[in-house]
Order: sequence, then structure tokens, then C-alpha cells
Amino acid sequence: MQDSLYSSNNTLDNTSYQELIDKVNKVRGYGLNKHLTIPQIAIIGEQSSGKSSVLEAITKLSFPRKMGTCTRFATQVNLRQSTQSEMSAFIDGETEFNEQYGKSTNTWAIHNIVNDANKVLCSDIDISEKVLEITISRPDFTPLTVIDLPGIINTVDDDQDESIIETIRKICADHIISNRTIILAVIPADIDFNACHAIGMAEKYDPKHLRTVPIVTKPDKVEPERLPDLINLLLNKRKEMVNGYLVMKNSTYSDIDITWEKAKQKEEQHFKSSPLWNQVEGHRKGRVNVKRFLGDLLIEHIKNELPQLKQEIQSLIDQCEKEVEDMGPAITEFGLAKTLYTDQVLSLQFNLTALLNGHYSSARINDQKLLIDEEIIDDAGDVSKVDAKKPRSAKKRRSANSHRNQYYVRSWLQNMYEDYNNSISPSEDILSRDKIKKMVLLYKGNELPGFIAFSTFTKIYKVTLDHWESTTRQHIRDMHLRLNNAVSEIITDIVDPRLLDLFLSEFKKFYKSQVILINGAIKDIFEDESTPFTVSKSYYGTFISKRRARTQDQINMTVQKLGKYADDFNLDELTDQLKIFSAVDKLDNVDYNEGLSIQDLELQLTGYCELAKQRIVDNVLLQTIERQMIKRISQYFNKLHMVDNNTISTRLIEPSEKANKRQALHDKIEILEKSLSEL
Repeated sequence: MQDSLYSSNNTLDNTSYQELIDKVNKVRGYGLNKHLTIPQIAIIGEQSSGKSSVLEAITKLSFPRKMGTCTRFATQVNLRQSTQSEMSAFIDGETEFNEQYGKSTNTWAIHNIVNDANKVLCSDIDISEKVLEITISRPDFTPLTVIDLPGIINTVDDDQDESIIETIRKICADHIISNRTIILAVIPADIDFNACHAIGMAEKYDPKHLRTVPIVTKPDKVEPERLPDLINLLLNKRKEMVNGYLVMKNSTYSDIDITWEKAKQKEEQHFKSSPLWNQVEGHRKGRVNVKRFLGDLLIEHIKNELPQLKQEIQSLIDQCEKEVEDMGPAITEFGLAKTLYTDQVLSLQFNLTALLNGHYSSARINDQKLLIDEEIIDDAGDVSKVDAKKPRSAKKRRSANSHRNQYYVRSWLQNMYEDYNNSISPSEDILSRDKIKKMVLLYKGNELPGFIAFSTFTKIYKVTLDHWESTTRQHIRDMHLRLNNAVSEIITDIVDPRLLDLFLSEFKKFYKSQVILINGAIKDIFEDESTPFTVSKSYYGTFISKRRARTQDQINMTVQKLGKYADDFNLDELTDQLKIFSAVDKLDNVDYNEGLSIQDLELQLTGYCELAKQRIVDNVLLQTIERQMIKRISQYFNKLHMVDNNTISTRLIEPSEKANKRQALHDKIEILEKSLSEL
């Protein structure tokens, strides 16, 4: 604390001080303290430590001191400076008490208020966690707010519950844990400082002693030989506190009837009784100086905390408004509920249909989850920026395309179609020549040498077809699972939270039924393809061209073997001769002719598989995802339109609990906004 705070110019009298304290008291009056902690002073101490005397000295009010009366609940005293003398009291949730004391009056009956509060709060319990708030306005008051907490105890009477000990400690902890609370820790001078539980509790929540101000009471009870040790404590030489120590002579039970001014005179006389007291700075001893010190400390504390408090208020406003927004509009009758439900179905139908058809400009695609063209995602899932001026490789482009947002349904469906088409390769997927030969020998019948039975061709082709069917089923499974996730995400983004479970449930039913149809369609497609059949000329043309290419390759190999001798012959004549000789030489070679038939079979398989692939790919795409999922999505919306009125009412017409919560949020927002405006 800077020395300037204790100059002869009393900051308590400054207009700016008054205005700032008034602001804090006003937002407290709004109820801000029920939602956020506000800069304040809390008094903690052990029972019979002199807390009540400290409260009286600070507030100039006389509180009940009868044992067990004013220490069974926290008492918050709000002092306001006003041209009129008024007083009111409030306990949260106690309607009858608030009706009696909630209105401002000039009747000064602190004892009655505290006694009645004691009856309300502690009629059947020993300690209450509620707070009695007393607000007093007078022309001669300096604005100040202090909270007197129940006295800390370490044991209980035989007829008391031992849980009282922990209850009191919890109440104290709840009030001093906030960094916005200045902890005024009351320490009787006649006990060992290190044994003081109030200091121990304060240190737990303020370990650096930044906001703890120990105030020593009962200095007149200290034996003369112990006074130097007490003075050293007050001079901050034993246990350092950032804001130092205070000392005040409290009134005893025998002084209950004397005035505040008379008690002040007796206090001043005591501090003149020994020259040792001169070592303690004047602004740290005596009730007048203590009050001024605490006022200065509180005002500086408020100034420091105000910016952060405003931010927290705004953050809480945003949070409450988000909760209200998530609750949706308030609906109290079926007509409004039916209108909202219909609007939700039509909105989802418009947007989802547009997205499934690739009409992105007609849907919500421009408002959220946009495709990030300048980002790519590597195999590890890491996102990295791409230099727009540097061309991407084909692999990078495919990587980026394959990770497009769920909203680009048609785009990523096309990519998955392309991947599926590329995954089926007749040249790679048919059996190797050696395996074909083994199967030909395995299924050999009574056909002539060099000929292959149709049934053998079918069995060999079926091996490839089975592989393709497995690949196809995995591809379709991946596609409709991703489509399910995409549509579910779109529904979640568009639909009112109150209807979300219903819309998702109906889509789940639609999805399951369509998956059954898709699996049946795949089965039919591959059953149809299991018997090789075609009238397409492209198959014959492919087979003949491949056979010619094979023959030409053999001729080229023979010519290459002749090497330099080929130069002595006319190449065309040589080619014709080679064809004749080759045919004649191998005419009687059965194994060679069997080999040619195997090669022909391989060519036939490749040619037919290329044709079958196109039919399969086209049919799969047409009859599965396209036909069963996308083109029949209207069935889903038909189900939504058939939902009964009772289901709609149950989800949309607001129950009383939700209406109460909505009102509570609006009330909270009003308090926060008024407080923010005030600050």
C-alpha cells in the first residue's frame, strides 16, 4: 500500500470514491453477487475473537452479542451514503422475512433483524449457509460493504452435531476463496499468533498474503512483558503481510451500552498508555484509522478488479444468451409447435435435397463448413498450407479432394466412385496363366485337345467375379456409412435441438431399410453376372485385337532372334514364311496347342472381364447409393410428415420447468446487463 493513501486528504471523502463504491453497491443490489464475486471485505475469526466488535467499530452499528445469536450465519452489511436514513434486510428464498424487512424504512432495529433472521435460518439447525443482507443508508455513512462470517470453532457441545465445525469452515471458505475478497482476519492479542486458525485458513486461500489483513483485537489483554513481541508482529517483522497489520481495541460486554464515540475515546487512551504503541503507524491503529485504511484498500482493490469483472460479466452474458438461443423460441400452444415442425421438415428437405443433388449454391453450404481449397491433408491426418503459386501433384490433389467437407456430398461421392472403378482391374484381378492352366486341367472333360469347355471358362471367371463382389460390398459399405454420417451431420446442423433425436431416429430407420435393399441389389447384380453372356461386338473386337497383337509379338520375337541374318531376306516374305513354318512346325505339338488355348482363354477372360466390369460398375452405382439412398430420400421426409401431433407437442411445447429456466436466464441477463451498464 502506497504512503499516498494515508495522507491527510481522506480518500473516503472524494467524490470519485463515493461514486465507485456506489456503483459496486448498486450492482450488488441488482443481484450481481449471486452470479459473480464482487470486491468486498470479509471478516473471519475464531468464536469470541472480537469479530463483532470489529464490525461495530467499522459500521458504527450495535449488533447483538449474546452468545450464539449473531455467529450462526454470515451477515453482509452494505453501508450507503444517502440524504435519507433507510434500512432494509433480505435473505434469499425467505419470502415472509423479505416481505417484513425488504422495504426500506427508517426504523433502526438491528437487533430485531438479526434475532428474526436467527429464528428463520436456525430454528431447527445450528448453522445456516444462507446470508443475511442488511443495507443501511445514512447521510453520515461512508459507502462500504463488509461480510461478518460465523466464528471458527474447533469443538462442539455434547448436544451439538460435530458437522457444525466443517460447515462453518465451508461457509468461510466459500466467501474468502475469491481473489476479489479482502480477508480481514481477526486475531486476539492474548493468544499465540501461530495457533490462530483464522490466519491458517486465510493463508490456505491467499498463500502469498496479497489480500489478507490481520487485525489484532483485545490489545488491552496483553501482559506488559509480551507487549514488545506484539509490537513486532504489528510492525510486520514476524510474518510479513503485503498490506501489513492493523490493531483496534474492541469494546467488552461491559461496554455494550456506551456510545461509539465513548468507545473511541477509551481506545485512544489505551494507545497512549505505553510509549511502545508509538512505534505502530497511526493509520494502522484505532477504529477511525482502521476504517479509513480498509476503505482505501477496498477502493484500490475495486479499481484493480473492475476491468476483469467487466470482462467476466460480458462473458457470462454471452454464455446465457447462447443457452437461451439453444433452447429455441418459446412455444406455448400446438399451432406454433406444428408450424415450427413443418418449417423444420421443409428446411431440411430443401437443403438436404440440394446437397445430395450437388446444388451447393441453393443450400447452407455458403454459410458454414466451407471447403478449404488451399489446405491438404496428408496420410497422417495433418493439415498443411499449400502455396497457391506452386502446382500440386496429382497425388496431393486426390488427397485434398478425398478429405472434402461432408457438405460436398456429390463431390466426394464422385471421388469414391472413381476410386472404386480404379480398384477393379481386369488385367490385374484375373488369375495368372499358371493358375488358369491348373484350373483347366482340374476341370478337364471330354472336350477335344486345344478346346476349353464353357463350364470351365465360367468357373475361372467366377473366381474374379467373387473377388470383385467382395471389393464392391466393401466399397458400398464405405459409401453408405459415409453418406449416413454426412446426412446425420447435416441434420444436426439444421434441425432444432428439440427435434433432433426424432429426425435422426427417423433417418436411422430409413437408412437401415435402404441398406437391406442395397445389399439385395448387389446380390442380384453379381448373380446376373455369374453366367457369362454378351452380344456386344466390343468383346469380340477386343479379343481379336489382343490375339493379333499376341501373334505379332511372336513374329517380332522370331525376327529378333534371326538378328543380322534377317537383312539378307525380304522382311515381308520372311514374315510370311515364318508364319507358315511356325504353323507347320508346331502343328503336331499337342502341348503347344494346349498352351495356345490357355493363352486364348486368358485373352477371352480379359476381354470379357473388361466388358463385365463396365456393366458391374454402372449397375452398382445406379442401383445402390444412387437409387436406394439419394433418389429415395423423399421416403424419409414422407415419414417425418406423418409424425403424430402428440410427438410434436411433447418435443416443442415448453414444459413449466423449461419455461422457468428460460425466465431465470432472462432475469440473469437483465441483472448482468444492468450491472455492466452501471460499471
